[in-house]
Amino acid sequence: MDAIYSALLGAVQGITEFLPVSSSAHLILWSSFVNSEPLPIHLNIALHIGTLLAVLIFFWRDWFKISSGCVEFLSSGKKSFESHTMLPALLVGSIPAGVVGILWQDSIEAIFHNPQTTVVPLAVVGVALWYVDKIRPASSRLSQLSLFHAFVIGIFQAMALIPGVSRSGITILAGRLYSFDRHDAAKFSFLLGTPAMTGAALLNAGDIAVNLTHPDFYIGLISSMLVGCLSIGFLLKFIARFGFGAFAIYRVLLAVLLMAIL
Repeated sequence: MDAIYSALLGAVQGITEFLPVSSSAHLILWSSFVNSEPLPIHLNIALHIGTLLAVLIFFWRDWFKISSGCVEFLSSGKKSFESHTMLPALLVGSIPAGVVGILWQDSIEAIFHNPQTTVVPLAVVGVALWYVDKIRPASSRLSQLSLFHAFVIGIFQAMALIPGVSRSGITILAGRLYSFDRHDAAKFSFLLGTPAMTGAALLNAGDIAVNLTHPDFYIGLISSMLVGCLSIGFLLKFIARFGFGAFAIYRVLLAVLLMAIL
């Protein structure tokens, strides 16, 4: 039963981390209504490591270009978009969430980590994402990214520390505000999440080492990684054709259902 539970939670994490529906809200709801207790720390860490690996695997070409661009600059001084725009943008964009997480993570968890507080963010961000995507043109490409764009999107990412907001949803919304097309807004959202996921894993390195003997740690990790890769591919294809209306409807319906239950 522990193996099935871990695999199912991994699937939930892999789907909701990348679809703009809030993974933290779904994990809180799952723990509250299905298991009636908080998610074990070792399993929570495993699920997030799995989605980190999913981003690294799915976008391996982009990470390779960034790495090779940096090596080429250090060896020959040749500048590239990856070494002098994308990498600095990812670092700058990660600052707001890193600062907020370090200073106020415990307070945020104490106040917002319960099913009741996910209702409003679920509905509001879902509708906002659909509306912004509807009114903003898709006139910019990722090649036009600036450090200012990245920092502002990073501020939006910091808001995702509140369960129900959705890290992918709020950062894609920010990207669409700057008129990046859906694919590029989503791609930068996923790439930007990598430093935050890596930092969270490093901060929990002690807990990871202690819990490496748990079989469900690996089951949850692998499940979230595999489902995460599938979810990224699905989202990029889906939003290119249909936009974000379906996700807005889902979020609002989930918020209404929660209000009715609670």
